[in-house]
Amino acid sequence: MRKTKHHIEKSLQSFFESKVERFFTPLENFICKQTTAALLLLIATIAALVLANSPWNDLAQTIAHFEAGAVFHHWQFLLPLKEWISSGLMALFFFLIGLELKRETLAGRLRNPQQISLIIMAAFGGMVIPALMYWAFNHGTSGAHGWAIPIATDTAFAIGVLALLARKVSYGVSIFLMAMAIFDDIGAIAVISVFYAHDIQIYFLILSGIIMAVLMAVNVAGVRNSWIYAVLGVVLWVFVFHSGIHATLAGLLLAIAIPARTRLGQTRFLEVVRGLLSIFEKEQGERHIKGLDARILGAEHQHHLTTDIEDAIRDSSTPLQRWETLLIYPIGIIVLPLFAFFNAGVSLSMAEITTAINSSVTQGIVAGLVIGKPLGVSLLVYVGLKMKIGQLPEGMRFTEVAGAGMLAGIGFTMSLFVTALSFEHAPHLVDDAKIGILLASLMSALAATIWIALTYNKTLKPV
Repeated sequence: MRKTKHHIEKSLQSFFESKVERFFTPLENFICKQTTAALLLLIATIAALVLANSPWNDLAQTIAHFEAGAVFHHWQFLLPLKEWISSGLMALFFFLIGLELKRETLAGRLRNPQQISLIIMAAFGGMVIPALMYWAFNHGTSGAHGWAIPIATDTAFAIGVLALLARKVSYGVSIFLMAMAIFDDIGAIAVISVFYAHDIQIYFLILSGIIMAVLMAVNVAGVRNSWIYAVLGVVLWVFVFHSGIHATLAGLLLAIAIPARTRLGQTRFLEVVRGLLSIFEKEQGERHIKGLDARILGAEHQHHLTTDIEDAIRDSSTPLQRWETLLIYPIGIIVLPLFAFFNAGVSLSMAEITTAINSSVTQGIVAGLVIGKPLGVSLLVYVGLKMKIGQLPEGMRFTEVAGAGMLAGIGFTMSLFVTALSFEHAPHLVDDAKIGILLASLMSALAATIWIALTYNKTLKPV
């Protein structure tokens, strides 16, 4: 839970309100922990696997393919529930990724060009080497189209595992891994948009470009109303969806257009709030002297003052920060677990496991994520350091680069996402890929844990 959040004043709480707060405060604390998203992802994955190997699997598939949407007279827009999650809710996930990247680049941990260049190199190595290793196992086969499956990192799982190991790594590892995972995901979206697009519709591409231009114009004009960006974002998503490019790209494009400027500067904000608080305090004293009701409900002007303070607070923050704050927890605790629940299910019968182990798809994914990721990350970072192209975050050692690379091998959510796109026309390979992803993600997490424990330096400042 955020430290700035205030509880209701005890004297104003009813008995029922105090009980509700006592119930929800631990829940809020749980939701705000770094490991929560990873834990819920794990629970959703286990639930999907149990369901896929139970008598209720057919019912689950029926629900996943149940069509929902909007119908108006002769016009309709209907998609299976699973597609709404993969193309709709996951667009919100990439919108959040875009917001995080924009914030970190403009005012966060990625402002240092030396660190950015090295992290981009690490992300590039962590994409290219796994893809090449997968291709080495599958070129010339029907599984070759899945070369992008091992290129991305599951941010939630990777950061969740890192949080469990926080006392054994330097602070720079979290910066390095988070930034690299963001660039990985951006790279994955670029790959999906270029190599996994189908039946490109130029008309809708042009409409998407027009909406994007309108969004940028609205930004430049200084518009800060969230609903305008939300409406235009939905329209952009519909056009991108019909263009033949995967609809999740709309989330990334929308993030580019979200304003990162405030209406009020910090100095002006302090002046406005101090003035409003001074008036509020004066009126409160006068009401106390006159013996009037001290509650805000009976003080209309004081209520207006609190609204003005709220407006000042809103004007001193950026729409980018507000959107990020609004989405970060719902996506971590709802969107990603839902995606895992509808996509991670696979039969784990002995026959399926034997088939998967002997499949080049499974072997390519395991090799790409478990070996290719840490190898690619470490190799490109080593080259960058030797060529003095960039530098590691302060306090981070090269041995920790290998550990971060192993954590990046937890591809899970993003790998499942690419699997669905890769084998649309080869469904017999989907289960092999899923088993490979599960096995590789588990092996990567275990390898990272062992490596970090063996290379732990007690003199380092932990995360």
